[in-house]
Amino acid sequence: RHLRPKPHYKLIIGREEGENNYLSGYRHEFTTIKTISHKGPLALVDGVAGDADLREASVIVARYSQGRDADAVEVEIAGPDGAVTRQLVQPMSSVDVEQSWHV
Repeated sequence: RHLRPKPHYKLIIGREEGENNYLSGYRHEFTTIKTISHKGPLALVDGVAGDADLREASVIVARYSQGRDADAVEVEIAGPDGAVTRQLVQPMSSVDVEQSWHV
């Protein structure tokens, strides 16, 4: 699944384990986001995303995890350089994922 929430970046979100494994092969080329506290997808961030963009992307990725109904989901954001941060985010509701974001 490909989503473009902003013109300057898009998310490529795995739909199942095989896709997550495939996408993980690009972890040295793209920033990645994955859920830690709940089973869920791995996502690549393609483009230039600032801190606010990565926060928004994390909320979107959490929405596609098994924690979509949880109050908070822990995500890991890893840069291509290996720098890793973790955040607690509230998953975006399905009604907030705009249809126009789908590529």
